[in-house]
Amino acid sequence: MTSYIIGDLHGHYRDYERLLKESRLCDDNLDWSGGDAQVWLMGDFFDRGASGIRCLDLTMKLQQQAVATGGSVNSLLGNHELMILCAYTFNDVSTNGESIYDQWLRWGGIESDFDGFTETHAAWIRQLPAMARFENSLLIHADAMLYVDHGLSIEQVNSSFTSLMTSTDVYDWLPVLSAFSEHMAFSSLEMTGQRRVDQLLSLYGGDMIIHGHTPIPFARQVEPESVTEAWLYAGDRCLNVDGGMYMGSPGFIHEL
Repeated sequence: MTSYIIGDLHGHYRDYERLLKESRLCDDNLDWSGGDAQVWLMGDFFDRGASGIRCLDLTMKLQQQAVATGGSVNSLLGNHELMILCAYTFNDVSTNGESIYDQWLRWGGIESDFDGFTETHAAWIRQLPAMARFENSLLIHADAMLYVDHGLSIEQVNSSFTSLMTSTDVYDWLPVLSAFSEHMAFSSLEMTGQRRVDQLLSLYGGDMIIHGHTPIPFARQVEPESVTEAWLYAGDRCLNVDGGMYMGSPGFIHEL
C-alpha cells in the first residue's frame, strides 16, 4: 500500500489531472487506477484558480471509486472550503456594509465556482475533518494555531468545526475565518515555531505535522517554478506540501 499527500489545488484542475495521471492514481479516462493507495488532500480546492468545482467533482468521484479496490481518497477542511460554504450559506447577509458574497469574491472567490456550487458540494464539505492522524503524522490544513481554540483532542476539534458549519449565525463564522488566515506559525521565528509544533503534537499526537495553506514559494522566498517537492522544516518535524500552483509552480504529489 502506497500513501500520497496532495497540497492546495486552488482551482488548477489541469495540473491536478496531470499530477494524478503521472502518479498513476487515475487513468486517461480520469477513473481511479490507484488500487489500494491511500490519498489525503490538504484542502483549498477553491479560489484563485478557475476550476475549483471541477477539482472537487473529480475528487468526489475518485473517492467513491477507490473504495472498490481497497484504496481511499480523503480530504481535510481548508479555509477556502469554509469561505465558499460561508458565502453559500449567507450569500446576501451584510456585515460592515458588505455582503458575505462580495467578501468572498475579495478573498479570491471565482463566480463560476459559486454558480456551480450545489447542496451536494456543501454537504460533502460539511463532513470534512479539520485534522486527522495518518501514519504517525498529524494532518492539518493550515500552519496556524487556531486548532487549539476548538478542542484538546482531534475529536473535539473536528466536532467544533462540524458544529460551526451548521450554525445559522454568520458571527460564529467570521472569527474562525479570520483566525484561519494566519500563516507561518511554525516557521516565522525558528525556536518559537518549533515550540508551537511541539505543542500541537503533544496535544493531538503524531511525530510530524503535515500541512498546506502557505505556498512554499512564499514561505521560502524562491521562484515558484523551482518548487517540485515538499519542504521539511522546523527541526524536521513539519512538512509543507503546498507547492503554490496558483503562483506558477508545476505542483507535485508527495509520496509518504
